[in-house]
Amino acid sequence: MILEGGPGALRATGVEYRASGGETVVVEAAREVILSAGAVGSPQILMLSGVGPKQDLEALGVTCRLDAPEVGKHLKDHLQVGLLFPAPGAGISMSQMGLSMGPDALRAPAGPLPADPADDADLPEELAGLKAEAERRVAEWSASGQGLVSSSLYEACAWYSTGLGDHHTHDAQVGFFVCGYNRDIWQNLLRVNPDTYFDDADARLAPDAETVIILANPVQPRSEGEILLASADPLDPPDIRMNYYGDPYDMQVMVGVLRRALDVMAHWPAHGKIGPLVVPTALAAKHGYVSGEPPSDALLEDLARHYSFTVYHLTSTCRMGSVVDPSLRVMGVAGLRVADASVMPNVTSGNTNAPSIMIGEKAAELLATEHGTTLKEFVGRRG
Repeated sequence: MILEGGPGALRATGVEYRASGGETVVVEAAREVILSAGAVGSPQILMLSGVGPKQDLEALGVTCRLDAPEVGKHLKDHLQVGLLFPAPGAGISMSQMGLSMGPDALRAPAGPLPADPADDADLPEELAGLKAEAERRVAEWSASGQGLVSSSLYEACAWYSTGLGDHHTHDAQVGFFVCGYNRDIWQNLLRVNPDTYFDDADARLAPDAETVIILANPVQPRSEGEILLASADPLDPPDIRMNYYGDPYDMQVMVGVLRRALDVMAHWPAHGKIGPLVVPTALAAKHGYVSGEPPSDALLEDLARHYSFTVYHLTSTCRMGSVVDPSLRVMGVAGLRVADASVMPNVTSGNTNAPSIMIGEKAAELLATEHGTTLKEFVGRRG
């Protein structure tokens, strides 16, 4: 970001970025610069531009243009713990999900159909029937919008108060995935090593395994992390310090939400078949856990400590009242606003997608009002 002027008269006049070919490009702003890089990227860009905690910036050789101690601070996020249960007849297998996505989802190297559709002419009867059913399902979805492929697999959720938190809002969310997923998702998205988590990962996560996951998700954490610069090089990733469970209160709430999630599964409708909770093998051995018995609080704490994963709801690193004003202007820098989840004073009591969209829409309204234009000039129906 390009800043001009001195203390008390600092103004954003444009941005500087590196193009795909490696060259540096400068874009000048006629009116304002709007920063929308998220709760990690926005504070990073501000700090690289010299807006941030003076001591931290100067330690890395970044010239401090505005000492703004709160930039990058107060990082909040939602954590969740997934509890997996065998659910024959109730869960959806990955095979069924793949079948519903059409023949292309079943092609080699991962699937049983040939990589090249031209080779389908000589399919054996079993694979020909598989392809026909995949075509039927995806055609049904295309025509009606219905069918398994129309589901996010996040089939149900509930928000409630544990009674442990503040009274201004609920503090817990429980979500239900009707599918237990596969090895790649556990390894690469949830960041869990299946071979150490499961007693038999290949069987638990087999393509035809019918399992479900219930998610315990506290939504009003008290722990705060921070975003720091690792260096003055804009190509270096920032130093992201999440500080999960830094406040012991958050673990207390997580155990409470885990207990509620277990209670939900214990009262599954009688016609369903839900097996016992799958507990990581090392933790089961450590705590003397017997399959089918209620887990101890100590086991649940260990489970949360080792197997919590982010909901990707990072917020509050350029929060309103500390870094930006109620009109999203960066305090101390004219012509500069931030419009993303980083401006939230606190993380919302649920998913951040819709609130982030709202922040963007509100920013558009503020800009239109300030600069004497109307939004219908840029959005909505044309002609």
